Amino acid sequence: MLPCAMKKQFPEYGILYIDDEMKSLKYFEAIFEHLAPIYLANSPEEGFALFEQHHDRIGVVISDKKMPGESGIELLKRIRAVDPDPLRFLVTAFSDLDAAVDALNDGLLYSYLTKPWDPDDLENRLSKALGHFCLEREREQLIREKADAFQQLLMADKAASIGILSAGLNHHLRNALTVMRTFYDLLPYQLEDEIQGEPKDPAYWRDFYGEVGGQIDRMTSILSNLSEGTKMSGLRVSEGIDLAAVLREAGELVMQARPDIRFRVEAPGDLPLLAGDHQKLSQMSRFLFEEARAVLKRGGEIDVFISAIDGGRDLQVVFLDNGDPVPEADLPRLFDPFYVRANQPEELGTNLMACYLTVFHHGGTIRAERATDGRNAVIFSLPVAPRTEDEDESEATPRLLWRLADFSKRDLRATGAGLPS
Repeated sequence: MLPCAMKKQFPEYGILYIDDEMKSLKYFEAIFEHLAPIYLANSPEEGFALFEQHHDRIGVVISDKKMPGESGIELLKRIRAVDPDPLRFLVTAFSDLDAAVDALNDGLLYSYLTKPWDPDDLENRLSKALGHFCLEREREQLIREKADAFQQLLMADKAASIGILSAGLNHHLRNALTVMRTFYDLLPYQLEDEIQGEPKDPAYWRDFYGEVGGQIDRMTSILSNLSEGTKMSGLRVSEGIDLAAVLREAGELVMQARPDIRFRVEAPGDLPLLAGDHQKLSQMSRFLFEEARAVLKRGGEIDVFISAIDGGRDLQVVFLDNGDPVPEADLPRLFDPFYVRANQPEELGTNLMACYLTVFHHGGTIRAERATDGRNAVIFSLPVAPRTEDEDESEATPRLLWRLADFSKRDLRATGAGLPS
């Protein structure tokens, strides 16, 4: 039975009451419907089904101990396995208090009630329980916000470090690579002039020469990716970018030579359009598909899911592949420019580093995880309207630190702790 619609003292989180006596259910609803949304169930199975469906909106679960088919204790154990956060009460008779106390000591119960319960006493206990539950939820939200702020701070620090590294590498290596490329281009003409004909082992020179040229191109590409990715300014922001279309186009381009890999991009029809740098977002999408293609040597699947989060202010992309799993210890290092995958020792991580920086410059966040089904997952979020002005790291860092301090103060207020004036 779903809760009725009226103004509640605790409107966000309701109370699930499970009892096989209909009179008790009606009595409970009539007395406490002003307190919170009330969910009623006349059997253990009905109560469990209601909890499975609405557990994210339930703060307190109350179950009678003796019911046909399943005891309240067993039911509450099943409920805890689905979601351990809602506070659990057991209604019992005085003769069964030992079982209730044991369940309380085992951590199954928040508290227990004895029949017949006093309405005023029960309202006071339920108010305290719901208040405690709401406070815990608020604390969890504050912790998440604090973690997001720390993540932004770490991204800003990493982006600045990579920028310094890129500038140093470009300064010291570009000239050397230019000399090597010039020598490489002139070598065939010089060789022909020196020996006045074909070399003794043309296959050796052809293969060796090709390998050297490939390595020069590879080093040049790495430097270019580092240089391009670390530019703090220069976002060419345009409106109306369809991120799902960008990802689909990138997937078709990268996977056209790999029919053994199936990919799909799923997004709701009302997905908000982005404002951002279309070229950088397209490049990032191609890099993600190229990384997935590299680990799917024997074919496989790539799934991309896009959704609006945070009230439509951000878009979240979950990029999944069923290739060889990245070791758990390596997931935090996946975006480092010199991270080397064990199964791809010849490849550096500059592609994913460029993705990291593209997300950062757009004001978003990105991380690598292991999905619950074991697949590799890259999850990133982008604001629908990103930061567009150039921001120096020395300005961004104090602002993020201020946000962290603000969150800490709010956390103390939420716990009731006093703050110095």
